Amino acid sequence: MCASEYQLITPPRTPGLQRLPYEIMAYIVKYLTIDQIFNLSLCSRHFQYLVREESFCRAIMTAKASYTLEAREAQRTGHFSRALRRVAKRHQALAQASPYILGIVGVADSFEYIHGILCYIVESRPRRWLRILDLHGSASLEVVIDIPALIREAVPRSAKSRKYKFRVLYHASGITSCLFSFALPNTENWLLIIKAEKQEIIAKLRLESTSKIFVRNNEDYLYFGTHSEEGVDGFRNWVLTGFNIQRGSWFPRKMHLASVVGYELGSTVCFEIWDGHFYGLSNQTDFELREADWVSYYHCFRFPLHDPNSKMQTMKKDPSWRREHAEGPIDDRWGFLKLEKDEASGRLHIIESRKEWLAGISGSRRSYYITEVFFDDDSETSDDEEPQPAPNIPAGPVGFSNRTIEHLDKHNMVASGLRPSEKVHPGDDSSMTPMFTRGQTHLRFYQRCSNTYLDLVDDASSGSTGLRRLRLRTGHREQEPLPSDGGVLIPISQTEIRYQPNQIHFWPPDPDLFGRNAFLDGIYGILNPPGCLGSVTTSSDERSIVYATGEDAHGLKVLVYLSFDPAAKLTGMLREKYILGQNTTSLRDGNTNRVGYHLEAGTSGSPLLPEDAITIGKSRGKLIGEFRHLYSPSCSTSDPSLVHTALMPPLESEGYEPWAWAETAMYQNLAEGCYTFAH
Repeated sequence: MCASEYQLITPPRTPGLQRLPYEIMAYIVKYLTIDQIFNLSLCSRHFQYLVREESFCRAIMTAKASYTLEAREAQRTGHFSRALRRVAKRHQALAQASPYILGIVGVADSFEYIHGILCYIVESRPRRWLRILDLHGSASLEVVIDIPALIREAVPRSAKSRKYKFRVLYHASGITSCLFSFALPNTENWLLIIKAEKQEIIAKLRLESTSKIFVRNNEDYLYFGTHSEEGVDGFRNWVLTGFNIQRGSWFPRKMHLASVVGYELGSTVCFEIWDGHFYGLSNQTDFELREADWVSYYHCFRFPLHDPNSKMQTMKKDPSWRREHAEGPIDDRWGFLKLEKDEASGRLHIIESRKEWLAGISGSRRSYYITEVFFDDDSETSDDEEPQPAPNIPAGPVGFSNRTIEHLDKHNMVASGLRPSEKVHPGDDSSMTPMFTRGQTHLRFYQRCSNTYLDLVDDASSGSTGLRRLRLRTGHREQEPLPSDGGVLIPISQTEIRYQPNQIHFWPPDPDLFGRNAFLDGIYGILNPPGCLGSVTTSSDERSIVYATGEDAHGLKVLVYLSFDPAAKLTGMLREKYILGQNTTSLRDGNTNRVGYHLEAGTSGSPLLPEDAITIGKSRGKLIGEFRHLYSPSCSTSDPSLVHTALMPPLESEGYEPWAWAETAMYQNLAEGCYTFAH
């Protein structure tokens, strides 16, 4: 063979970024979010190790998501790569309003959804059941409590009273707190604290008041509060009572929170237990608005659970700055207030939503404000002491300059600065189309770690009567790319971080714009069960939404469940099709490539919801187990072996009448079909 017949074969050249050593890539991803790391891994097979290599993923999860449920599970299983992908997909699903699971998990008269646990009450007089289902754990069994049997054991003399009220107040660490009220002849209110899986009544206490009652607990301590005792100024105050669960004893003294002004839980005040401390938060500082109060602050405090009599720590004024009244009036109907733990650092943040008429802006705007909870070693000081500034916590309203506003320069005015852009997320304003009223917005939620706000809205066409069309609506923002000069990135300070405009997504997509089909109609049928036009009650967390809707105030309500967690698996739910949220931002810009949904080819059509299937509430004496099972035999379902189950412990005495047991979860026996979407 002559030399001319030889050809020099050179392998294709790998791009420069993909040739970087392992150690350099580790340094790069240090400055990326988990979502950015996941998206980078999708760019090339050379980057797949970023989300597949266990030791690499362990370092990423430890640095960027160590306070998540996924990280805690990875610590037990060692599967950090799976945890990383799960976190990124959860963030993406929430941002794009694209849930992985949709289904009806039960029917009930009332419900509470707390820390991934669904507690719902079914009343079929004279029988009443409290059912507890672990949705975060995708449980196939649920704990069932016979309420009459429980209260006979807890308060024996209440057996003579046929009429009583029973509701769940809180559930955490396997402990359920309930409020039991009956009249014989005078009304009595009892707090019942139970551990159903052990058939144990931990404590019971007759209450002096139930006004605005709430409960918070971990595995060791429990506190409940009421807005009940009048102070010297004539206004009611919050009162806390503590209980040591391990010792089975109540703390001897009550705590009077005279400095906590708010009284609407979740709106003007909130209470939580985090990391061995009890936290209280209010966005009000006085019962009456005074002309001199030109600056508003949060009131945030904490104390150790084991010693409520120790001196309370309170946030100082500079880090707890909230707003100035000069920013404009607020529509209180839209507000919410909560404490949220950062997934990476574990630091607590105040999240507040406000609808305001901001100065210099035409119309109103909903905005989401983030304030880090900061306590220093010397924060056990009175409000009269001179406030000390916290490090790196600028104060001041949006758009205000650094100079003092002269015409509003009152005695307690602070020098105004700029809010960092990462501390305020502008939401909807009066220019948004369509605009939803407060009555059309049934859920308002914000998740800081994914920079996303979420609403459950009713966008039935105007003029339609007797119709409802519930849909998810999210607004997500992303940081703008760093500016560059000749290919060299220009570093910017934190206060100069800029964000792109919100990307608005609706789910499910609008069938009138992108075509109707039986499957999409079925999804709308689950979100809006036929005949169920009563009030909508909602609850949510960082990975799931549960809402109840019914045809009237006296009938059973349908419990609809949506999950953004790709690891959620409920036996019997379909896993055939994948539907994306509809990006209406792209639609307004004339781009339909990112809009709509995709139905996988070759899949059989899913059954529509039959009109006659919704018979709940019609016959209150019918047992839940008698509902018809309509799942298609050919449906693809989640693997039952992967579904968490929790069996009740055996009873110690054979003659004991049980008031709690485990049985198949109600969602597996309902007549409704449930659907799952796999990304």
